[in-house]
Amino acid sequence: MIHSSVQLIFLFILSFALGFIAAIPLGGSQIEMAKRAITGHIKAARMVVLGSVSSDFLYGAVALYGLAPFMEIPWVLGAFNVLGVIILWVLSALTLRESKKPPEVIFGKSPLESKRLAYFTGFSLAFSNPPIILSWLLGVALAKRLGLAESFDGTAKFTFLTGGAMGLGSYLLALSSILQRIKRFVPLQSVGRIYYWLGIVLFFLSFFFAYSAYRFFCS
Repeated sequence: MIHSSVQLIFLFILSFALGFIAAIPLGGSQIEMAKRAITGHIKAARMVVLGSVSSDFLYGAVALYGLAPFMEIPWVLGAFNVLGVIILWVLSALTLRESKKPPEVIFGKSPLESKRLAYFTGFSLAFSNPPIILSWLLGVALAKRLGLAESFDGTAKFTFLTGGAMGLGSYLLALSSILQRIKRFVPLQSVGRIYYWLGIVLFFLSFFFAYSAYRFFCS
């Protein structure tokens, strides 16, 4: 099916908006990005965003190009959720350890400054959440209902994937820039406390993955 330019533009706008909205709920990637942005490691913060968007784009391709059935097997979903629990526990422990360091150490040389580690962190956190495939499929269903693409050919799929990924990334990049700008208003002695609570939030997020793993393995 040949799509008009207007249809593709509206399809892109829709997927961009859906991606932007999907990035708003608090998650591990947002916390890891915030940890870096609030301490001035803005390049590393953006690498967390790039890693997260790369993983979500990969899942979008899986959903749109017909590989989703494998990702619907309960034990596969359960295994990914167990991986998410482990990753969040490790990141929580590292964050709590960082919170005990003097503020000048946190703002100085730190593992958080590593761009490779930041990319891997963002990618692995997003990769441990395969149900994101459902979000892509729901977006496709909405686009079809609105008449933007009656059948998704290669052009429509690429447009939808690109728009969604850019929407996800735009929200996270905007948030990282905002956090970088407000860091000057954060008292130096408060950074450790902020890290402490970010570590606690990461730990509690792991219970969501643990519950999901239990549900998949016991279903």
